[in-house]
Amino acid sequence: MTRLLALLIVLGLSVPAAASGSEPTANPRDPELNFEHVWRSIDRTYGQFSVKNVDWDLLYRMHRPQVTAATTDEELWDILVTMLGTLNDAHVCLADANRRICGGERPIVTRDTWAKDFSLDLVKTKYLHGKSSAAREGTYTSGWLTDQIGYLHIADLKRDSEPHAQAIDAFLREFADARALVIDVRANPGGSGRNHEIVASRFADCRRQYMQSQTRYGPKHDDLWPPEYSAVEPAGPIRFTRPVVLLTHRSTASGPEGFTLAMRVLPHVTVVGDLTEGALSSQFPDPLPNGWTLWVAFKVTRDHEGICWDGLGIPPDLFVLNTPAEIAAGTDRQLEFAQRLLERGAPEPQGEAASLTAVKTSLVDEYARAMRQQQVEAAVAALNRARAAGADTAFFGVDEAMQFANQCLGRKQYPAAIGLLEACREEFPKLAATYAMLAQAHLGVGDVAAAEAALAQGKSVEPMFPPEARQIERARHEVRKAKLGSAATIFGQALADGGIPAAEKTLQELQARRDTGPVFDEGDFNALGYQLLQAGSLESCVYVFEKAVQLYPDSWNAHDSLGEALLKASRQEQAIQHYRRSLELNPRNQGAEKILEELRG
Repeated sequence: MTRLLALLIVLGLSVPAAASGSEPTANPRDPELNFEHVWRSIDRTYGQFSVKNVDWDLLYRMHRPQVTAATTDEELWDILVTMLGTLNDAHVCLADANRRICGGERPIVTRDTWAKDFSLDLVKTKYLHGKSSAAREGTYTSGWLTDQIGYLHIADLKRDSEPHAQAIDAFLREFADARALVIDVRANPGGSGRNHEIVASRFADCRRQYMQSQTRYGPKHDDLWPPEYSAVEPAGPIRFTRPVVLLTHRSTASGPEGFTLAMRVLPHVTVVGDLTEGALSSQFPDPLPNGWTLWVAFKVTRDHEGICWDGLGIPPDLFVLNTPAEIAAGTDRQLEFAQRLLERGAPEPQGEAASLTAVKTSLVDEYARAMRQQQVEAAVAALNRARAAGADTAFFGVDEAMQFANQCLGRKQYPAAIGLLEACREEFPKLAATYAMLAQAHLGVGDVAAAEAALAQGKSVEPMFPPEARQIERARHEVRKAKLGSAATIFGQALADGGIPAAEKTLQELQARRDTGPVFDEGDFNALGYQLLQAGSLESCVYVFEKAVQLYPDSWNAHDSLGEALLKASRQEQAIQHYRRSLELNPRNQGAEKILEELRG
């Protein structure tokens, strides 16, 4: 199942009311109905509860009593804006036919607002020498600041990708002889990840990881998919790796913030200006019954170091602020600072330094090529040689490394996984998932002590988000199981040797030592049941799943598995009971819902 499909399933299913209150009517303009819709939509799809530390249930209890059947549209609007504002997320918006509020308090930013402390007209008339040029319907504006420093303003990164590629390539051809460039994304309201990576790739010196994101997929606030990593890598017919200043501003929002993350990992780029908007995570529209639209951010996005800048804004390397008075008087302080910074220049490597730089670049390229070809051992060897040569290890692609490490674990190539994960740990010591995977790899080669050491290190790292914390705990669980054994395995052996009476006695003995003895793992019991089902031992299969339900009475999966076994055993009424219970525990269990519909039909 794709992540998009999973998200759509989440959106399409009803959710029970979270708190007591009067039942909303079917009238689409009913304020209670619309309040419930907004609260539940955020509750089941918002992606940043893990970083915002917001008690959403408490907010329900605070604001729900304020809404009655007599609440006016204006009153409801104010209540919702206040509640949504607690999230401090500019990608959580409420809109009607005449207005759109984002982040709870701020009206959606317009170019009129930006003109107070930024003016593209001022840049064109005062600072660009010679005639400025525009491409893609004014999206790209370029010119010369000096005879050696070029300038490019990007007004948006929206729409089709190909025109963006054509425009940036045309600009770089025109300014191929420039000693330095200023790239300006002030007053840029958004765009796609594909487009900002296309533009950033023309400035990349090598592949560099710059962002990671997770998508909300389930009913729990911390139900997030494992992270997806984004990297910028060289592409295009012309690349510019000489000094670049990137100008940012509070009007740099959404897609251009991804572009900022991609550019700021490049060693020749300096970010100058102000904090960005702080709205990086993707959003989707959710129409309300009354005709309003709620926009929900369903991802959590972090930079290459694991920091989430949503609600805060990405800080520049150097803070330089414009004032409305200065802009009105014809001075762009940020642009003038960028020009002075670039005019100072930076000397090119000479002699031995140049030779060493070439060696480092060669090793980096060797590493990247090996990783792309999934030659894990060769990549690790190249990485070690690059480190020995003193290469800047910022090039290290943690996204690829983690993916290939996962592949190695799946293929039981444990030594290769350990090599990659050790490199990840060295580069990104606060990435908690690394320690969990290291523990799994060490367990694969039978080194329980090393697995425990990896987990001890992981425990000392503040988990970046709950899924990684769960990975750590899962790995710890596996270490304990490797030491003490699996209760399900012992139970299954007793069932095979002595039948149900022997299994029953063994299970009682195991339960008496549950805290200190072999590890109880729901997945192991479930796997045992399905092994028996595949082997045709239907009676034993039903017995195992019944025990699983007794051990894990609140597990929707245990009830679902028992329902399947009972149905195969022609015990339809009992199967229906357990399928119903499974659906109660997990209303998104479409399999149970479909089976119950078929049985009713």
